[in-house]
Amino acid sequence: MDQRIYRPAFRRRKAYATAFRVMGSYLWLRFVSRFRGKRWHQKQIGELNHRNADRIKKTILQLQGLFIKFGQLISILSNILPAEFREPLESLQDKVPPRDYSEVRQTIQAQLGKTPEELFDHFEETPIAAASIGQVHKARLGTEEVIVKIQHANIEQTAQADLLIIRILLRLVARFYQIRGFEHLYEQVRQMIEEELDYKREATAMKIISESFEVAPDFQLVIPEVFPAFTTPKILVARFHAGVSIGNVSQLDAWNIDREDLMDRLIRAYCKMILLDGYYHADPHPGNILVNEQGQLVLLDFGATAWLSNKMKGAIPKLIQAIIQDDDAQMLQALQEMGCISKTKESYRTAEKFLGTLKEFINNELEIDNLNVKVHAGAGSILRMVNQLDLREMTQAFEIPKDWVLLNRTITLLGGLSNQVAPGLNPVQVVRPFIKKHLIFTKDGISKIVWDTLKTQATAAIALPGDTHRFLKMANKGDLEIMIRGVSPGFKLVYLLGQQFLFAGLTIYGFSLRGHLGPSLNLAILIGTGLSAILFLRALWRGRKLFRHSD
Repeated sequence: MDQRIYRPAFRRRKAYATAFRVMGSYLWLRFVSRFRGKRWHQKQIGELNHRNADRIKKTILQLQGLFIKFGQLISILSNILPAEFREPLESLQDKVPPRDYSEVRQTIQAQLGKTPEELFDHFEETPIAAASIGQVHKARLGTEEVIVKIQHANIEQTAQADLLIIRILLRLVARFYQIRGFEHLYEQVRQMIEEELDYKREATAMKIISESFEVAPDFQLVIPEVFPAFTTPKILVARFHAGVSIGNVSQLDAWNIDREDLMDRLIRAYCKMILLDGYYHADPHPGNILVNEQGQLVLLDFGATAWLSNKMKGAIPKLIQAIIQDDDAQMLQALQEMGCISKTKESYRTAEKFLGTLKEFINNELEIDNLNVKVHAGAGSILRMVNQLDLREMTQAFEIPKDWVLLNRTITLLGGLSNQVAPGLNPVQVVRPFIKKHLIFTKDGISKIVWDTLKTQATAAIALPGDTHRFLKMANKGDLEIMIRGVSPGFKLVYLLGQQFLFAGLTIYGFSLRGHLGPSLNLAILIGTGLSAILFLRALWRGRKLFRHSD
């Protein structure tokens, strides 16, 4: 390999030259189009997109290193870029030629104080995998087969140089395409790289996530055990697990492994990590997920992990509640708490358009019956919803929350993996029972949201006579007095009708919760349901009586 690619000056020249060449080509096309017309521009733009996509891909593959990860992360925003860029960015793989064994030997001796021959009973000089930050060798400790992950020498200096280049390029792209939130994308790249450069942090992440699955054996998820005595910031030793990539469907079929069950367990495992634990493995591409002959999932490479912030987790239920109540103001407030909306009038107008599209999707594609959410939408319906939005306009209104970048990439990778391994599986149908179990019938789940909705309706019903009185009092402040006979009985009928709907709803809701909660809560629900039924009958009787008298 050309050793120049490791020099920061060469990497800067190559990256900047490609960036300016790509942007310059679009500026030139825009200039010439003023004279040649829009039709000529439309004919030229597709071919230019292809050429520029090829230029970018060639540069990334030549420089390797952090640019591979940069291309992978930027692919989550590829909808705002020309379609021709999507495939090259999404298909990038972090594969580089391995470093010489002499360099590996020197790093191990510097970190652990002994040579590989002194530390291990056997050490294979040829690596089984190599990536931009390090490479993996197989070894043996006594009778235990292990993997040894060794960081490349001088990678920290290369990483800092690449991060500076990436930061400048992102600023140029953000200004050229007028995209907000790219600084968060850079922060995610920087944070991910700095964390990946510390193998002790990765070992800690493996321990935390492994312990969370020890109490959930039904997932059949294996996380390799780490050997702390042999682990440093640049060396990580863990137990070796045999298996094939989850993307090797022919081998899975040869082992008679149910691929839909496999993806079902993997998706539910990620639901647990993201929705319950709040700490998740953020790089689920096929090379990091193995399957053994027994059908167990083996999760590898915890260099990219992420926490879902309390702010994001807290705002999601508020958004759901606002959607149920059809409260646009609360929806915008929840999105603002997530850090998604810029504080401008244009942002709010675009956000309202987005909410309108989202609500239309929910009304057309979701059916909520007795707290049972039925999803009629497939991937095509979701894509149609996304395509209705002007994503360039969206980037002006919405900012990219810091913890959304890796989360979105994780979900995107899982969706692609599901389509590859089990194309007949609908991931939404896998997530639905998990959400129903852990978010609906819980103290702080959807039951609370429905209860808050009913309380809001109750408050409105109780306040109706008072509001009516205040309205009439305000009307009487003018010189003109309007007397309307029968207003008071009419509003009383409306009030009683509201009570009937309220208490009927509470009664039906109480019956729907039977058997889903603990014994003590079931008793409380039974008493509350009985009281609601009595109040419903009372409101019904009073309404009928008032109706007769009004005749």
